[in-house]
Amino acid sequence: MNKQYLLTGATSQLGRYIVSMLIENGDKVRVLVPQDEDRSCFDGVDVEIFEGEIFQKDSMKEFFTLESPREAILIHADERVSIAHNKDLLMRRTNVTGAVNVTDMCIRHRIGRMVFLSSAYALPSTSTGYVSGTKFHFDRNHVEGDYAQTKAEASAYVMEKVSLNKFDAVLVLPTFMIGPGFTTDSDIGKILDGYLHKEIAPVQGGHVFVDVRDVAAGVIAAAQKGETGAGYILTGEYRTTVEFFQDVNEVSSLENPSKVLPNWLLSKPASLFVDTYYRLIHKENPKDVYALFMTSPENHYESGDAAEVLDISHIDIKKSIEDTVNWAEHEAQEAQEA
Repeated sequence: MNKQYLLTGATSQLGRYIVSMLIENGDKVRVLVPQDEDRSCFDGVDVEIFEGEIFQKDSMKEFFTLESPREAILIHADERVSIAHNKDLLMRRTNVTGAVNVTDMCIRHRIGRMVFLSSAYALPSTSTGYVSGTKFHFDRNHVEGDYAQTKAEASAYVMEKVSLNKFDAVLVLPTFMIGPGFTTDSDIGKILDGYLHKEIAPVQGGHVFVDVRDVAAGVIAAAQKGETGAGYILTGEYRTTVEFFQDVNEVSSLENPSKVLPNWLLSKPASLFVDTYYRLIHKENPKDVYALFMTSPENHYESGDAAEVLDISHIDIKKSIEDTVNWAEHEAQEAQEA
């Protein structure tokens, strides 16, 4: 039986893959898009488009009005991701206020189930260094960084509603997403653009990457098979910066040096000089770009429980990096021709 899905964050890299997969499954899809947001990605796509802002509950009333709300599933994939060193004031508004509003509207309109896009980085470090399972406690005070803290706070709110309101919600917790379809101003877009133009070099550190297509499949599987109140870690493979850029070199035929840049150049004592220099030349501060790898999580994330319950597979990391680089080069070519 075809399901009715409601989706926020539909124009994002992840959102577009979710829409595509749901349409392919024959499901009905309704998306919430801000008034000033480009929705050309849905030209010729069989979706219902509603204008509204997650910051304003009243603007979402029509979006949430359904004949059979208890049979519907809402996927809240709208989020703001930033690893920049400076404060991002819009992040809390999007990741916390927006998530709270969407959750409240789901309860008010009796939506059957919500799948909430959390993050593996919303989980605190463990004594063993390994994070696994499906039952988690979220506390913004036990994680570091604006993004992780806002996702932890929002996740805690959703879980509170599961406990107190008997709200049917499932969480998915991906690590850092890569894969085709990203925008040039995204974190992975900035990293690849800087490296392909020989403006940045590897630093010490690394990250756990997961393909966006695997995350989209995991979100839909969680909607269909997930247990109420459970959180499913969606992860791939760990890569150091050197390993990551070596894979990029293989795909792009670059011979950029893999010499590791000393982290002290991006430390607080040097930050004043670095900030001033890049402000004067009006270029992207590499300190913000490097933050992805320098804030390498101490945890090792395991998705065994998610893989078993959700029955999902993983795209090979080298294939994922290849597709990511090819997309970056395609976007760069289109920008030059525009």
